[in-house]
Amino acid sequence: MIKLKNTDKAVKRLILALKNNEKIGVWSDYDPDGVFALTLAYEALLNAGFKKNNLALSLPNQHKYRRSFNKFHLKLFKKSGVKLIIGIDFGTTDFEQVGWAKKMGFEVILLDHHRQRPGNLPALLINPYQKGDDSKTKNWSGAGVAYLFFENLYNFLKIDPKKLEKSIDLILIPALTDYIQINNGNLPYLKKSLGKIKAGDRPGLNASLKQIGLNKNLAIEDFKEKRADLCDFYGTLNGNGKQNNVFNLLLSKNKKDADKISKQIKKDLAVFEKYIDSMVAQGIKKFRSANQAKKLKFIFWGTDKDMGMIATGSKIANRLNEYFRIPVYFYNKENNIMKGSVRTNYPENSDANVIDSMKSSAQLFFSFGGHPRAAGFYIKKKNLPLFEKALNKYYGNS
Repeated sequence: MIKLKNTDKAVKRLILALKNNEKIGVWSDYDPDGVFALTLAYEALLNAGFKKNNLALSLPNQHKYRRSFNKFHLKLFKKSGVKLIIGIDFGTTDFEQVGWAKKMGFEVILLDHHRQRPGNLPALLINPYQKGDDSKTKNWSGAGVAYLFFENLYNFLKIDPKKLEKSIDLILIPALTDYIQINNGNLPYLKKSLGKIKAGDRPGLNASLKQIGLNKNLAIEDFKEKRADLCDFYGTLNGNGKQNNVFNLLLSKNKKDADKISKQIKKDLAVFEKYIDSMVAQGIKKFRSANQAKKLKFIFWGTDKDMGMIATGSKIANRLNEYFRIPVYFYNKENNIMKGSVRTNYPENSDANVIDSMKSSAQLFFSFGGHPRAAGFYIKKKNLPLFEKALNKYYGNS
């Protein structure tokens, strides 16, 4: 069993909530990792004895509220009697947003895996990358961090670990969609996850893997080859909330419901892919000649339009990165500011760190963060030229 920094403190606080019959808020990011992690946390808490009526779930519409805490949903939690919030797959660098929660009287536990930056974070942070964490294995998705945390909770409460293992099927796919490096530390957990997937106990996974074209009896390497399809299928296109189709898919109890939801997701994806294809084609046409002349060290490009579909920017960045094999910074308008997605995911560039490329421009952003090979940022339109200039300097173009 792996214990990350602050786990004991967070476990004790959660056990106190259980004894006092407190209402707990569980809040997650919108992407595949976040939605799988929310499902895992919900099932883990129920199987640990927490009452369903004492669990308030929040998966906000990212297109409207962005990906961290927001005041609207915090007020809903406050009104419903929540005192303790478990935030999953976000929060490590959200100093302002976590500060809002603190000022409103919430206690916050964060289960995250994004890289840390200096700043005051008024929360109990459980993150393998935080300063002072001495765990040997750092490579976990948000769902993976959540699983490790609940493993410790079950151990403290002396609950049969097999109850938690019912949800271990939810950690392999997030590890792949978040491009987590697989090594000897996380491989035993991911193998168990694959074994649980093969057992076929979750109708939603069975139905969705069929739509993606994956046989549940394949190996991890076979799943890796379908990584892009996994990202697309389990990503969200039209926001989240209680009607989130992936969350409902993962919780579906029978084949009929699972098939219905998965078919609708595939139908939505057809519209999504058509738009992506047109944007990627524009990008290839725009940058191909410069790339052939070996003048490109990165791509900085975007649109002043709100594309209206969640994850569109990250998909375009990823596709252009795969084509040109250089870091791609793609931006588009979202709620009157510019949202950026950065990707440099191909294996040959595994040492690249796009977070470092943004650190020297930190003052230009509302926020930025993510992983070395997949990140994002929010910025004012007027600051885009300044950011491009900083990138030229970073990549040695000036």
